[in-house]
Amino acid sequence: MEKYADLHIHSTASDGIFTPSDIVKLAKQKGFSCIALADHDTVGGVKEALKTGSYGGLKVIPAVEMSTLYDGGEVHILGYYVNIDDGQFLQCLSRIAQARIERAQGMVKKLQNLGIEITWEDVLREGSDMNSIGRPHIARVLLKKGHISAISEAFTSDYIGRNGKAYVERYEITPAEAIKIITNAGGIPVLAHPGFFRKTSRLKRNDIEYFVAEGLRGIEVYHTKHTSNDTNFYHNIACEMKLLITGGSDCHGDKNEEILLGKIKLPYEYVNNLRQAASIS
Repeated sequence: MEKYADLHIHSTASDGIFTPSDIVKLAKQKGFSCIALADHDTVGGVKEALKTGSYGGLKVIPAVEMSTLYDGGEVHILGYYVNIDDGQFLQCLSRIAQARIERAQGMVKKLQNLGIEITWEDVLREGSDMNSIGRPHIARVLLKKGHISAISEAFTSDYIGRNGKAYVERYEITPAEAIKIITNAGGIPVLAHPGFFRKTSRLKRNDIEYFVAEGLRGIEVYHTKHTSNDTNFYHNIACEMKLLITGGSDCHGDKNEEILLGKIKLPYEYVNNLRQAASIS
């Protein structure tokens, strides 16, 4: 029987609604053989996922998704097979987490100044770890309180969308810095969803060439927000540049939103290539 993987899933350790254990169980139910828990700027849920996976017979790859700023937009770098006990790596994530908290508090304050009923305590209740609080948690509060009718509405100019009325710029870290942090932690840096760079543009060949020169080793070719043109474009680039190919659903499991786990089924040959690159037996 053919084996499949989903190498981009979020849990309650960052901004997902499923616990790491629940994600492993759901992936197993959907017939996956391997997943990667890639929470935003944290590896706090990885050990739980690894433990549950070992009992359930599902391979779990320790991973992280680091958010960076590049050319006026956000670029996310996935790190696979990172050493989740590496002290320097954890210190870097801790600094990012503190900046994330301050940013979220700033957005809550701006929303309050706009006359929107929301408190920091409301936001904290949406996450299992204060260090992982971000915009999705704020969006869920706005939805619960009836200020919006769908999660996506929060990420507009009226609320906390980029340059929105209550938006606060994130802590600046560059893709090159994220690549270095991941590499120093023994991980494989991979460019996440390059077709979803800005609303009106995608990352181009010269962008990827620059990232590769900085140490990038792969591209997330398969993603739920990629069009077929995006997938073909980045697949060709990955082959030409001899980069690893990965893919994942980017599932967060938001209520009132479609559960994406199962929408991307990455052929297992790409998992094996990733394992070989990481020298995992």
